[in-house]
Amino acid sequence: MARRYNLWSFYLCLICLVFSLSLVFSNWSVAPPTYILWIFALIAFIFGLFGFEDKTNKWSRVRSIFTFIVSSLLSLILFLGVLRVLFIAEDLFKTTHSPNNNYKIEFYLTNGGAMTSFGVLGKLDGPLWFEKTVYDDYRMDHADVKWINNHTVSINNHILDLEKGETYSD
Repeated sequence: MARRYNLWSFYLCLICLVFSLSLVFSNWSVAPPTYILWIFALIAFIFGLFGFEDKTNKWSRVRSIFTFIVSSLLSLILFLGVLRVLFIAEDLFKTTHSPNNNYKIEFYLTNGGAMTSFGVLGKLDGPLWFEKTVYDDYRMDHADVKWINNHTVSINNHILDLEKGETYSD
């Protein structure tokens, strides 16, 4: 049974690591929400603790140590991501569709509390839970959106060609 815990924890840890790296290094967010990744990282950590009993060979010990270290670090980092979602408010205030309804952008007003200014996030919806932040403007509290054609949009006088993958961040 310890061998199964060892293998499951290792595979869960690798899945969480790949999805977490895709949050950082990819334009599109292909990972599930942060709290689900955090739960998977916690499960990998717990299974990793039970998997330490597997001492059948050198690789099982290396797997156990790798899983323990990576899953504990991922649990901590992803927990900070969960806290960010809880404390930095993102309120949906506007949704817009392209003229041919191929693109949908949702605009969120962000507020980090008393010491920060408002900001506007524009997120392009994709399939499943995939999304891409195409517009990020700090010290802004509105979004003037005009569609120029089916794939080009003007947001607060910043022109973005969504077909080319253009984004704006301030």
